[in-house]
Amino acid sequence: MITQLDCPQCGGANSLPSGRSLLRCAFCDAALFVDRSGLVLHYRLPRLLDRDQATAALKRWMAGNQTVKNLDRKATLASATPIWFPVWMFRLAGDQGEEIRIQPAAPTPISQLADLRIPAGELKPFTAEMQESHAPAENRQPTIPIETARGWLGEAAERVRETARVHLPLWECRYQYEDRGYVALVDGSTGTVMASVFPEKAESPFWLVALTGLILFALAGLVISHPLLKLLTYGALALPLTLLAYWVSRKV
Repeated sequence: MITQLDCPQCGGANSLPSGRSLLRCAFCDAALFVDRSGLVLHYRLPRLLDRDQATAALKRWMAGNQTVKNLDRKATLASATPIWFPVWMFRLAGDQGEEIRIQPAAPTPISQLADLRIPAGELKPFTAEMQESHAPAENRQPTIPIETARGWLGEAAERVRETARVHLPLWECRYQYEDRGYVALVDGSTGTVMASVFPEKAESPFWLVALTGLILFALAGLVISHPLLKLLTYGALALPLTLLAYWVSRKV
C-alpha cells in the first residue's frame, strides 16, 4: 500500500492519510488530488459571471450568425444552473514552448470543452472544504480516469510534464425553441458559449446564392473573351451577389 507520495510541484514527500482523496502539500501548500497514478495538482477557475451575466452571454450567442434568426427573442430560457465541471489538464513540452491541453474528466455531449483555454494565472487551489460546500448537483464527479484521458492525447502523451485536475465554473443553460429543448454551457470565467446541438440557420439559401454566383461567373467567362471586359463584368456581377448574400444572411 502506498503511504507516501511526492508532490508533482515541489517534489516534497507527503504522507498519505487514510481515506483521503484531497490534501495539501506539506511543503509548498499546493492543492493535491490522490489517484491510483499518484498525486496530481488540483485547481479551479474562479466564477466571474453571475446568473444575469451568463444569461446575457447566452442571448448574445443566440443573436449571432450561427443560430436561426431571432433565436434570442423566440427562445424561452428554462433554467441557468451553476455547475463545477472537472477536466484533466496536461502541460506538454514542445519545440515552440509549453502547450496546454485539456480533456473532460466526466461524460459530456459538448465537445468544445476540450477547446477551452485555461489561463495559468487564473488557477486557484481547490480544497476539500470547497468540495464539501458545493451542492451535489453543482459539483460534477469525475468518472473518466487519468489514464483514459492521457490515452486520448496519442503520441503527445510522451511530452506530458504535469497533470492536474481543474474544475471549470460553468452555467448549464436549458432553453426551449419550437417545442424542443436544448442545452448550452456558458463558461463562468470568460462568457464563452458552447453547444453541440442548437437551432442552426438553414444552409439551402446560402448554397443557392453560391450556385447562382458560380453559374453567372461561368457563363460570363465562356461568353466574353476580352480580358478587360470580362474583368468589368465580374465586378458588376460581384456587387448584386454580395448584396443578395447579405440579404439572405439577414433573413434566414
